[in-house]
Amino acid sequence: DLSKLGGKGYLLAVDRHDMYASFCGKANWASDELVTCHSKNDERDETSQYQMCTDRKNTGMNKLSALQEYVLASANNDATDNAYELGPPADESYYPFNQIQGFWQVDSTSVTIGVTHAASTLLDDNRRSNVNAEMVQLAYDQKFTKINLFAMDNVALNGNAMFSVLRNGCGQSVITEDDEYFVCGKNLVMPHMNVSQRLPLFWNIILIVVYSSLFIMVSVMLIQAFGLRDHGPQDHRVECNGVLI
Repeated sequence: DLSKLGGKGYLLAVDRHDMYASFCGKANWASDELVTCHSKNDERDETSQYQMCTDRKNTGMNKLSALQEYVLASANNDATDNAYELGPPADESYYPFNQIQGFWQVDSTSVTIGVTHAASTLLDDNRRSNVNAEMVQLAYDQKFTKINLFAMDNVALNGNAMFSVLRNGCGQSVITEDDEYFVCGKNLVMPHMNVSQRLPLFWNIILIVVYSSLFIMVSVMLIQAFGLRDHGPQDHRVECNGVLI
């Protein structure tokens, strides 16, 4: 996973080579159906309550269900070349890729709420909502019928699990299913997935204790050093058998 090595990773350019550098696939970005991480129950009511994908026990579950419906529609709806409708492309020569947007989409409202009320970022939203693991589960359960480009945020978290599931899906190999050793899809074990990139609470406590101890030791040493300096030169001679050494 090169994304963990100092910000380095792979870059794949997929543009149509036209004057606008257009994406050469069906993006499945339907502005009227976007599923953002942060929103309000009623956009016109200033006192309306917020819905946040990071609230895993309450409104976050509704958000996740909506995103699951969105990505499944992008893959499983009837084929259409209408850029404003979800579904795989009908003309695969014009749209060679069908993109599944397996991430929290963004609009001006979601950014405003995320920054001013949730004090969150895209990476925080992704990690705290556990959305990548949910997308991997959908792919493992073979819920997608038409998929060849899956987009995710924060691929350092469970990106390898998604890669494994997609690569080992049935139909992805030249080996035929008649081969007695052929194993694919749900016949393989579900990849292990991490819930968070952060250290467990126990190790966070250990780190705090260690760094606090080092800070105290250094502080005591500095205090003693400055104290000796303020007292001027010190006489360290000792007396042995009545003789001053």
